[in-house]
Amino acid sequence: MKRRYLALIIACLLSLLGCAQPPPSPPPAAPMPSLPPTAPPSEPPLLEETKQIIEVEVVDQVVQYQCQCFWSEEKFSQLSENDLKARFKGKYSVDARDFEFSFDKTNYSTITKCRVCGAISKSRVRYTADFLWLLNPLGLDFIEDHFKESNHGLSWEGKINGVLTTMEVECPPKDSIYKAWQDPVGHCHGHIWWPVSS
Repeated sequence: MKRRYLALIIACLLSLLGCAQPPPSPPPAAPMPSLPPTAPPSEPPLLEETKQIIEVEVVDQVVQYQCQCFWSEEKFSQLSENDLKARFKGKYSVDARDFEFSFDKTNYSTITKCRVCGAISKSRVRYTADFLWLLNPLGLDFIEDHFKESNHGLSWEGKINGVLTTMEVECPPKDSIYKAWQDPVGHCHGHIWWPVSS
């Protein structure tokens, strides 16, 4: 009798399983929304500044700074004296005074002039001009960047962040060349020195 019930229970279970519907299949995946076509990699932006000529000259114990910058026409039209002064102050950490600015519409250039105080020190025997304030923000070094040496200072030409740059550092003319690590006239990575005239 127990076998009969057991066989009946098994038969019922098998019939239930046979009648059971298969689990519902997941709905078909929705098609992926099409993404907008990717734009080709953009070209680097045009340089707003195309060229710069930096001239610094030692006059007594002050450095006279002048920088002529050439701009794109669009950028030139947006510049003001305040922009040029802020640009100088943002780049160089130095005591600069007596700013002058000029704008040349024919070649889209500007000139920034000022006096830099506190960059030249005097000892009993020599003057030493500190130009690290000028060189470091530009990533330059008198020795590592092979500045051209002369008897009236140092000069360099090359590119800084893609901008053609010329730099002239004018010092008191001497009989000997301002050579690296030389005395009494010479220079190191960021300083230039010359003797105190008797």
